[in-house]
Amino acid sequence: MDPIRLIRHKAELQGTCYFELLPGRYRGQCWNDGSVFLAEDVFGLVEPIFTRHEPRFDHHSFVEITRLTWEKIIADFDRLAELAKTAKDIGELRGCVGFLFAPTEREFATDFRANAEALSRMAKELSSWLMEQLEWYKVVSVLGI
Repeated sequence: MDPIRLIRHKAELQGTCYFELLPGRYRGQCWNDGSVFLAEDVFGLVEPIFTRHEPRFDHHSFVEITRLTWEKIIADFDRLAELAKTAKDIGELRGCVGFLFAPTEREFATDFRANAEALSRMAKELSSWLMEQLEWYKVVSVLGI
């Protein structure tokens, strides 16, 4: 499992298995300056939030998400951050967190407390980043794998 964190600089990317969150509309190019990135298995942890609020979301495509929808997603990120901070085991996160690949849940559970804390920090950081972007942009795009 990749480290659970928000990647702020494209120089840190290794390979292409990342989701990109792009301020504004998709401009025909990936790996943009100003974007943030999540490794695919890390994005999978929060993917259920996207599918719940954005019916056009698809793991393999690009979608522009409006401010109103982001506000709902951000609220769920904030709830997830609090839940992850206090959860005692993986069972308390089921239904809120997604595990894309079979080994991811097992790896998350192996060092549960550290991974739950990292998930909480990432969700808070992502919420904060999104709120900053929504001050300037009407949409933030999610560029899938």
